[in-house]
Amino acid sequence: MIKKLSRAADYVERALTIVSAVLMAALALLVCWQVFARYVLRDSPFWVEEVTVTAMMWVGLLGGAACVWTGSHMSLELVVKRLPARARAVVEICVELAIAAFAGFLGANGWRLAALTMTSRMSTVPLPLGLTYVVIPVAAVFMILLALVRVLTKGAVLLGKGSEETHG
Repeated sequence: MIKKLSRAADYVERALTIVSAVLMAALALLVCWQVFARYVLRDSPFWVEEVTVTAMMWVGLLGGAACVWTGSHMSLELVVKRLPARARAVVEICVELAIAAFAGFLGANGWRLAALTMTSRMSTVPLPLGLTYVVIPVAAVFMILLALVRVLTKGAVLLGKGSEETHG
């Protein structure tokens, strides 16, 4: 069961990474186009800035969710790696639970923000402003799920029912 969850989390992380990479490439192209249009053509597209701000939020939050699974978020590895294996596993489980709790807070408040701004329109693009913020609860759900799968994986290792093959 844990191996299946772990494999599913691998696929989710990969999908999040791919979406983030595609958005990042689109961002790079848009910003290059805006700079070229502004300084060479002397006619900057007015909508690019708002679209890039929205895309940056999506890249950052979806990429952050992927980092939960890979363990590539900020951590105090210098301290944790010096602990005995069981103590290290307990600390890592506590960190994952803290990440899940914070993501829950982020998701609940992000949902409210997205709902409140869904009736407003972006100033330069005919889209709801809430599309900028809807990524917050979406990413939070992924963060919670991936953190909880890491807890299960590390818990299985701690109890001696799994392999040391954990992420992060």
